[in-house]
Amino acid sequence: MIITVGMLRAKTDVELTSLALIPVLIISWIGGQWNGLVMSLLSVGLWLIGDFSKMQFHNNSWIIWMNATTRFITYGLVAYLIAKIQRQFVSAFQLASLDPLTGLHNRRSFLNFGLSEVSRSIRYSHSLAIAFLDLDNFKKLNDSKGHDVGDVALQAIAKTLTENLRANDRITRLGGDEFAILLPEIQYEEAIEVGHKISNTVNTVLYDFPPVTGSIGIAWFGVADRTFHEMLKVADQLMYEVKASGKGNFRCQNITLKTDSKKSSDS
Repeated sequence: MIITVGMLRAKTDVELTSLALIPVLIISWIGGQWNGLVMSLLSVGLWLIGDFSKMQFHNNSWIIWMNATTRFITYGLVAYLIAKIQRQFVSAFQLASLDPLTGLHNRRSFLNFGLSEVSRSIRYSHSLAIAFLDLDNFKKLNDSKGHDVGDVALQAIAKTLTENLRANDRITRLGGDEFAILLPEIQYEEAIEVGHKISNTVNTVLYDFPPVTGSIGIAWFGVADRTFHEMLKVADQLMYEVKASGKGNFRCQNITLKTDSKKSSDS
């Protein structure tokens, strides 16, 4: 686009200063301030070529250089402002969708993603699973070691979940000591394996934060047959069943509304 603008400038008398700003705006938004400045310099360079090729000012070439300098300052200022706005936009988006302590998705983001995944599951007949993780005895850790240690434990859980799950799994801190994981397009046997992995890695990390353990409930759906809130509630209930049976373990269950039979795996 910059080359096109330069060629039009060289062959016509049309002022295209505003049009030349469009590539600067795009590159500054995508690539940041320094890439925007490079694009500004390129724009001004091609503008210079166009002006000198036409020799609009004949022997007064200093006017051409002065105009070029003015344009570069203008383009550079635009690049700086656009890059700053983009950083603020990203920051605001992160504040709205990420948990500030762990860097995981927050409840709002999780629910929005869940609604979208339910629609995909219905449309393409994809299976999915929801894991609900609650830290047992977390209050005792906060009371005995302080909230700073509790925060470190939460961050450690977030790190191990991120490192051990798939890139397309949506890991969320729902609040307090509760985490949820949306596992799209996963088979029931795979969901059981994920349950083993989460339970083992989480409880290994929590070994350094006694007496905390992790109780996990995983609800697997061959296809989404209810609302996402109802699906999350099923996983939550499975987690409470783990707590009632001794804590520190996991339970994965195949949920089917259309039949009375339900398969489950406990560890």
